Amino acid sequence: MTDEETVPWTDAHLHVVDFLAQPGDPAALREALLDSGAERAVVFGLPVKKKWSVAEPQRPGYYLDGNDPCGYHSATDWEVRALASELEGDGLEVAPLTCGFDPTDQVAGDVLRRHWDSWDRWAGVGEVLLRHDSLTNLTIGETPRADHPAMASVLRLAGERGLPVSVHHDTGSNGRPGAHEYAGQLDLMLRDAPDTDVVWCHAGSSRGMRPHDQLDLAHELMSRHDRLVLEVSWVLLDQVTQDGTVDERWVDVARRWPERVVVGTDAVADPDTVREQAARIQLYLGALPDDVRPLVASGNAGRLWFEE
Repeated sequence: MTDEETVPWTDAHLHVVDFLAQPGDPAALREALLDSGAERAVVFGLPVKKKWSVAEPQRPGYYLDGNDPCGYHSATDWEVRALASELEGDGLEVAPLTCGFDPTDQVAGDVLRRHWDSWDRWAGVGEVLLRHDSLTNLTIGETPRADHPAMASVLRLAGERGLPVSVHHDTGSNGRPGAHEYAGQLDLMLRDAPDTDVVWCHAGSSRGMRPHDQLDLAHELMSRHDRLVLEVSWVLLDQVTQDGTVDERWVDVARRWPERVVVGTDAVADPDTVREQAARIQLYLGALPDDVRPLVASGNAGRLWFEE
C-alpha cells in the first residue's frame, strides 16, 4: 500500500451530539467522513449530559469543563433517530445505536426492549459509559460497572436479538494506571454473556490509562472470550500512531485477531475531529498486512452492525 492510497473504512465510533446534548451538523459530519474515505459510520448519542449551573460563569463544552455534574439523558436516542437519516446520503451508510439508559438501573433491559420495538433501525447498544476516568466521579448516582446486574440484563437482551454492545470500561483508575483493579468486572461481564458481541471501546484506555499497559490484558481477555472485539479509537488511536509512526505492538494485535478489531474516531459531533482521527486511522490501516487491512477497516464492522 502506498502513502497516497486511502483505504475505504467504517467509523465504528461517532457521537452525533455533544456533552450538552447539542446535535452536530449532519451535513458537515457526512462531508468529513466521505472526504476521509469512510463509507459507513456507527453513530450514537451520549448517555450523560453535562449540567450548566449558575455557579459556572462559562458555558461548558465538554464533561471536564467546570465542576458541574453529569446526569443520564434518555432523550439522546431521539436525537440519534432524527439525525441518522440526515447524516446518510451521498453514499454514506449509517448504523444507529441506542445508549439512553442508566446502566445501574435494573429496568435498563426493559427500556431497551421498548426502544427496539419502537424503531427497527437500531443496530446495537452503545456507547455504554461504565468506568470512565474523571467522568465516573462527575456522574450523578451509583457508580456504573461492567458486572452490575443491570448490565447483565442489557447484555442478555442484546444477545437474544443478535445485537452488539459497545462499552467504555477502564480497567484501572487514574491514580493507579496499570493496576487493572477493575479488569475482573469486565471479565465477569463477558463470562456471563457468552452469546453477545461486546466491543471494548479504546481497549480500556483513557487519559489516565496508558495504552501500553493494556496490551497483555487485551490479549488475555481476547483469548478467554471469543466474542470480545477491540476498538482502536480516541486516546488509544492517538498513542498507537504517535509521532506519525505506528506502534508495531498494536499491528500485532490486529494480526493475531484479524476478525476482532475495528477502528473509530470517537468524534463528539465535531467534523474537525473526524478528519484528524481519520488521518490516524489511515496511518494505522496502512501498517496492517494486506489480508488483515480490509477486515479491520470495514469488514468486521459490516458483520457486527450492517448485517453483512
